[in-house]
Amino acid sequence: MKRSNRNYAFTTAFVDALVAVGLRNVCITPGSRNSPLAFAFADHPGITDWIHHDERSAAFFALGLAAASRLPVGVVTTSGTAAAELHPAALEARLARVPLLLMTADRPPELRDVGAPQAIDQLGLFGKAAKWFHEVAIPDPRLGSYPSALATRAWAAALDLPHGPVHLNFPFRDPLAPVPVSGDVAEQPEPVRAPSYAPGLLEPDPTTLDHITAKVSGRRLLLLVGPLDRPHFPEAVAMLAARADSPVVADPLSQLRAGTHDRTHVITTGDSLSRVGRLDLDLEPEMVIRFGAAPTSNALSSWLADHPHIPQIVVDEADWRDPGGSAATMIRCDPIAFARHLATTIDPAPPGWAADWGEADRTARAALGNSLTFPSEPAVVAALAEVLVDDAILYVGSSMPVRDVDTFFPSIDRRVRIMSNRGANGIDGLISSGLGASVVGRPVVILSGDLSLLHDLTALGTAARFELPVTVIVVNNDGGGIFHFLPQAGFPQHFEKLLGTPHGTDFRSAAGVFGVEHQLVEDEGVFRELAGKPAEGPRLLEIRTNRAENVAIHHEAWRAVASGFGQKIE
Repeated sequence: MKRSNRNYAFTTAFVDALVAVGLRNVCITPGSRNSPLAFAFADHPGITDWIHHDERSAAFFALGLAAASRLPVGVVTTSGTAAAELHPAALEARLARVPLLLMTADRPPELRDVGAPQAIDQLGLFGKAAKWFHEVAIPDPRLGSYPSALATRAWAAALDLPHGPVHLNFPFRDPLAPVPVSGDVAEQPEPVRAPSYAPGLLEPDPTTLDHITAKVSGRRLLLLVGPLDRPHFPEAVAMLAARADSPVVADPLSQLRAGTHDRTHVITTGDSLSRVGRLDLDLEPEMVIRFGAAPTSNALSSWLADHPHIPQIVVDEADWRDPGGSAATMIRCDPIAFARHLATTIDPAPPGWAADWGEADRTARAALGNSLTFPSEPAVVAALAEVLVDDAILYVGSSMPVRDVDTFFPSIDRRVRIMSNRGANGIDGLISSGLGASVVGRPVVILSGDLSLLHDLTALGTAARFELPVTVIVVNNDGGGIFHFLPQAGFPQHFEKLLGTPHGTDFRSAAGVFGVEHQLVEDEGVFRELAGKPAEGPRLLEIRTNRAENVAIHHEAWRAVASGFGQKIE
């Protein structure tokens, strides 16, 4: 099959080169036009192919797997709207810096704009969502090393900083099946060796480091880490915090809250402390160094934007992630190298600075804990933090669940990797992404809202078909619970119909359609037992809550924090 005709000679050379540089997983959806690619990937012993019926779900599955493995994952589709279905995942991957190889089959140029079926304009289909787009040449024996070089270049483009999605559009002429074509390709072609690729890091400039050290040494420094998922970063920033004797306000997606690294200076209640005004009193810093993306907490981001007199230094590898316009200095470099270098030169903060933050964090955490009653949505998060097994992945919905994890998930000594699709912050593809993350071999728990599950319901079928050992926890409040926190909730004549959107779905029946185990959980002890035991196959745990009551529970929790400091908030 490999050299039956020019299409397959091209795609097998391309696939061989991708495997040589490190590709291991490809999500493939059915179609005719993509057969030369699909067959070549399926035929290669170095590739695990994940077959999906739905292109949108396949792309999010690949995204979760790529995010968890930190390596590019391929997606192969046929032409037409099948290719367009990859766009939501492409947007998320671009903004979340996840490496993907999106490979769409296409009609050749002579079949475009002439009314041929399943032909749309796929050139630059994903716009700025793709880091790099390339219209692949029509397979031809005279192209020589082109397929191999293209494979390495696409791999490099996905992994170059910032990581992201690459789109390759493959126009194929007939025959699309691996049928021999006499004289199409040479019988014994010269072997082509693909170029290799070595990624690099942006080391911090020594002069800049000296300047920053002089600026922050001995000051009331606050380290703030937003979403950032890099091996060894928790240890590096913990070392910096210890040397600077400064608090680290850790976003739940910073990978700082859970693990065996030094968590002495880790603060998990930044959202609550900013809400009750504590940061404007004895906890106000003189300087802020922020790593990673903007924090999940809107209250914390607003506080940063409202305090331009506090110089904020943003350390990031690429782009310009400063939505509040609060950065005084942008430093483009590897955050691990920056933290390690600064940890060897910085002088500590004034005595008592980190201790005051630590005491405030403990006070706020105790107040939050005292306000929880199962089965409230915050209590689900708090219970999960206590029972998740070591080395687990918690994949969190990007609407209300990730905000509750931010507020109610404390610092723990087990290695729990908290992930979420927070690039574009959409609810699409959550279940598929969590399923993809499970491929790396760690126990996975997906915490989803009901609308997120509805949006990606067919992913339950994928979980059953692949027999993935994933626990999906759906907090079912029958609609868009997060919208109750917005001013629009004060307009009842339109709110429930347009934003509340009750759906009345029977998730037990829905799970049964796909052959997935379902259990409605009302008892906290039962929930802890189930959530704390890794699944042997896909299962859905449903917890029913009330949207209006959920708002009241959150406001009561914030009032409890304020009361712990002798304050009152509305």
